[in-house]
Amino acid sequence: MSNILLILLWLSRDKIDRTIRDKVAFVATVYSADAVNFVVKALYESYDHVDTVVVYGPDLNGAGELIVEALRGVCNDALRIPCEYVKALNVDVVDLRWRGEDDLRKAVTTRYRPVTEAVRPRREVTLEKPNRRLPYGGLHVLYDTDLESLRSKAIDYILTYGMESRDVVYSHLALQRDPGGGCLVTSCDVVEEWTCGLDKAGVLIATPAFIQKKQLEAAASAIRPEVYSRDVYDPHGNFVLADALYHYGPRGVLLRQVEVDEISVRREAQKLLPDHAFYLGREYAAYKLLKDKYIQDRWKL
Repeated sequence: MSNILLILLWLSRDKIDRTIRDKVAFVATVYSADAVNFVVKALYESYDHVDTVVVYGPDLNGAGELIVEALRGVCNDALRIPCEYVKALNVDVVDLRWRGEDDLRKAVTTRYRPVTEAVRPRREVTLEKPNRRLPYGGLHVLYDTDLESLRSKAIDYILTYGMESRDVVYSHLALQRDPGGGCLVTSCDVVEEWTCGLDKAGVLIATPAFIQKKQLEAAASAIRPEVYSRDVYDPHGNFVLADALYHYGPRGVLLRQVEVDEISVRREAQKLLPDHAFYLGREYAAYKLLKDKYIQDRWKL
């Protein structure tokens, strides 16, 4: 068995010469930093004899940097496993991002050796389900004719995109329930002070709309996912539809993972910019119709 695992950034394994592929234990193509979790999991559960990991290819979104860091034992935002796992990996990381195939061939040839003995204890690695915020500071519009549904959306938005101060998590929101009503400008504690005067106005410019940190648990329990099954509209993110709905940040860090069903897709789509929301809706429609034949972005070919 080879002692080398090869990680390809944005490259198909078929693009790599067969003589190189034959000298490695496993070849993985990755597009996001979240892949490092599955690499670490594989190193413990299946490839405990591997002592060298080669990272090769164009690092288009910075995900490769996070992968290299983590494999070198640096605990960063990409990890969904306890830090102890990366600190005890005992692997040599060869960073060949943006390098040529000659460099790859030389690295694999000089470091290759057959091995049978383990270099780390075999153990099961459980990945944590992510639930992180992606802070966004701009004014965002939320619309609903029902005040309690609007409150639920405001709480959900703040918990997903809110910024932190010492005592609160907050966003700047325009909460709209009646386009023809009057406009009120004030701060709003959406947990303890709701409706913040919105029962008498059509639009509330809440700068900020906030949740006290001591109320975060109560706020999360107040979210009503069923409000997203209603035909109302909204914005943010980068998504992949597969066995679950994966929500990524700009550098490929997995922020959230939710079940693929109509309510979940609508719920996430309402946090996106309009064109991305329409894209997610179209892809989900294809996912429902094509089932096992569905491939994201390729089903129209």
